[in-house]
Amino acid sequence: MCIRDRFLLLLPLAAASGWYAASRGIRSPRTVRSDIPQAYIKSLNLLLNEQQDKALDVLISALETHEETVEIQLALGNLFRRRGEIERATQLHQNLIARSGLDPDQRLLALYELGQDYYKAGLFDRAESLLLEVAEAVEYSESAYRLLLQLYEQEKEWDNAIDSAKRLSSASGEDLTGLLAQYYCELAEERMASGLYQECAGFINQALTSEKNCTRALMQSGRLRAIKNEHQLAIREWTKIVNLHPEMLTDVVGLVRQSYQSLGRLSDYRKFLERCIELNNDFRLMMTLVDLLVEIGQPSQARSRLLSWMRNTDSLKSLTGLIESGTGDGDDYRSDRSLDFLIVLVSVLFGKTRSYECRNCGFKGKSMHWQCPGCKNWNSTGPSKTTPRLQER
Repeated sequence: MCIRDRFLLLLPLAAASGWYAASRGIRSPRTVRSDIPQAYIKSLNLLLNEQQDKALDVLISALETHEETVEIQLALGNLFRRRGEIERATQLHQNLIARSGLDPDQRLLALYELGQDYYKAGLFDRAESLLLEVAEAVEYSESAYRLLLQLYEQEKEWDNAIDSAKRLSSASGEDLTGLLAQYYCELAEERMASGLYQECAGFINQALTSEKNCTRALMQSGRLRAIKNEHQLAIREWTKIVNLHPEMLTDVVGLVRQSYQSLGRLSDYRKFLERCIELNNDFRLMMTLVDLLVEIGQPSQARSRLLSWMRNTDSLKSLTGLIESGTGDGDDYRSDRSLDFLIVLVSVLFGKTRSYECRNCGFKGKSMHWQCPGCKNWNSTGPSKTTPRLQER
């Protein structure tokens, strides 16, 4: 048993002994010694002899005989839960609730602690039932609804999550409109996957009502329009992201292309890309434009555009100068092979894999998560900033 765990287990023993001494008043050393219950002394001896489980059992039995030790028992149950001993925490809280003579506040707190035990144990139905009961009391509603939100998110019960978020906002005064928008987007995503497009549109509208410029809802609205072959309306939705959320442009350019292509307007798609690059100088947007120029038979313009972008990218200025001075104005510099070289060079420097990073905890991944898998925050993840991997020698 490590020193830290031993110290944590000594805390309730010390608290219990302190409570007992205080309840008897200040007396002479001889009187105090004779009054200390043998159970506390026994549990301390067991703990010092590395028999912590027996020590705790003796202590719990001693505490259960005193009505004044409710707070100590609650603290001990919390300690068990934090150490991962969910079964012991649950049993302690259940026994505490079954005790007669608990005042209403103590019972509510014990119910809340038991609800946390059930949540940690994965017994979500039991946890939900207790937390809903506790949430009816004003003094515990905020804590109960916060835990209920975690439960409903884990179970993907978005309707219940929306109801709890509204109640939590009312209880705490917090602005949870952004969170509500994400819950509506989750419902919209489910309906879109099931082909229930009318219901999907309704949830998207609710998300945008909750948060006017919700990036996710705008992206979903565009996707839904495109599915229904309303490509001009889809482009209009995605175009809003250009000005509102330029950092997310790399995630929509592919969708925008599909709609422009369906309308036979690739030239307008090129203009869209040019506008995007003005707002977000991301190499992936530039490479998308280069690929398009090559596709429509303009490799020389693609090469010129890529070199111009490299010159205007601070970290690539020197490298671009070396490339141009090394190749000069000869035929090789103007060849398709030189364009291939530039494309490969940029791809190697920046990497081909798209990555995302949470602004709150730094979690990184290869796919977009609207709720960070690390810290569980919503709408905190976005495309990672890209910098060339240049090594100094």
